[in-house]
Amino acid sequence: MPKKKCPACGSTETVKILYGMPSYEAFELMKRGEIVLGGCCVSDNDPTRQCKTCGQDFGFVDTFKILGMTSLEFYVGGYFGDSHFVYINGKRKNKLIRYGKTPGGMSVDLKHPKNEVNFHPDILLKEITLIPEQWITFAEEIAALEVSCWKDSYFDDYVCDGTQWRLTIRFPNREKISKNGSNDYPPYWNRFIKIMKKYIGEDIG
Repeated sequence: MPKKKCPACGSTETVKILYGMPSYEAFELMKRGEIVLGGCCVSDNDPTRQCKTCGQDFGFVDTFKILGMTSLEFYVGGYFGDSHFVYINGKRKNKLIRYGKTPGGMSVDLKHPKNEVNFHPDILLKEITLIPEQWITFAEEIAALEVSCWKDSYFDDYVCDGTQWRLTIRFPNREKISKNGSNDYPPYWNRFIKIMKKYIGEDIG
């Protein structure tokens, strides 16, 4: 069976986290680096694996948390070529995705569609309505990427300008997931972009 990939760094050098009172055999496995011990307190949202390369715990997919988001904001682009913007207002009863594509580093205001900045003739704007079944599937697909376990930032220090990106998912009680990067990306980036393309119908990223 192939080892599971770390969603933070992409390493497959990952091991199972064992919870509960460890046995003698468990201690021996820990000494050999084949498992890590997670303690005796067990909850419904404990991670199941740990990366031996970067130390990130992962392995719990929380779809219900993603379903409860208050907003999702995503941007990818730069000063050269097209920039792509995505905004989802999770507070709306009828969920929709707002998408904007701009040339040459231009910006849009997807939170306020009537803002005059959005009416530039070179800006493409779209709204995609999601029926409840689509919204649940979308949340499941995003949750499966374990975005909360990504590193906060991914930067390639050897590339100037190029492509920048940021992703912010907000939840009630001012909680949020905030990730960004410049010319470097998390291991599940291509899967994330594929999800966005699937629902928006545009070539993003």
